[in-house]
Formats: sequence, C-alpha cells, structure tokens
Amino acid sequence: MTATEKSIGKEKRREEWDRLSLVLAGFFLALVGVILMITPNYYDEAVAFVKDFKIVEVSPNITLVAPMSNHPVVYRAVAQFCFAFGILQIAILGLRFLFKDPFKRKAGTIASIIFWLGAGYVSTLLLTQTIGWFAFLSGLLAFIGLWLVVRNLLVLVFFKPSK
Repeated sequence: MTATEKSIGKEKRREEWDRLSLVLAGFFLALVGVILMITPNYYDEAVAFVKDFKIVEVSPNITLVAPMSNHPVVYRAVAQFCFAFGILQIAILGLRFLFKDPFKRKAGTIASIIFWLGAGYVSTLLLTQTIGWFAFLSGLLAFIGLWLVVRNLLVLVFFKPSK
C-alpha cells in the first residue's frame, strides 16, 4: 500500500467516525452515576432485585427467570435512565442535522429515540404494576424490533448512496 492510499484510507476513516459517539458515551456514564447518586439505597435494592429472581414455569416444559416481588426503586431508576437517554437522543438528532451527518446516522438516532422512550414507557408500566415482568420483557423486545424496522425502513426509503 502506498503512502497516498494510506492517507486516503485515514481520511475516509475520519469521515466515517461519529463525532457524537463520545458525547453519548460520556452522557451514558454520567447518567448512570447521577441515577445511582439520586436513588436512595440503590445498591441494596439492586442486590435484593437480583437475589429475588427465581425460575418460573411459564408454560409446560418452558421455564424462565423472573423476580418474585415488585422492586419499585430499581424500576424507577431504569425508567428515569431510559427517559433521560431518550431525551438526549432527541438533542443528538438536532446536532446530527446541524453537523450534516450522514442520513444513516440520523435514521439510527431516530430509531434510538423510539427505543429509549419506549423502554422508559414499559419500565413505568412495570413500576406502576400495570404489567408484569414477562409483559415488560415482551415490551422491550417489541421496541427492539421497532428500532430495527424504523431504522432500516428510513434508510431504505430515504437513503441516497453517494456516487
């Protein structure tokens, strides 16, 4: 490989690098820290949550693990995290338009907004005991699937490859 080819390769990698990924990573860590700080007795609650898991037969010959009781402190912390991260995704989407990021990244961020706000919603339903543990997991799976569908449909419909 010649020096020119190496230089072009480095330039292309720089263009492909997501400038906002470090912002997201830093916010993720800061948000985890803040949620742990503002949630009273979180460590003990998290340990109790993990210890509360038991094997449950959900159907003949099908067993899964589930907590045996409600853990509102843990569920509230998860919901707060999801909503805060979803709101950050909205801000990141605005920055993506401002920085003229590629459409694929914008599509991924739009899908992430849907996922994080949806995960916050189902976490709130679990917190208020409107749904149970397995409905919560089903809701998360539905929002993961929705994330995949939205992102890929946006790319298929609106993405114009550069020539």
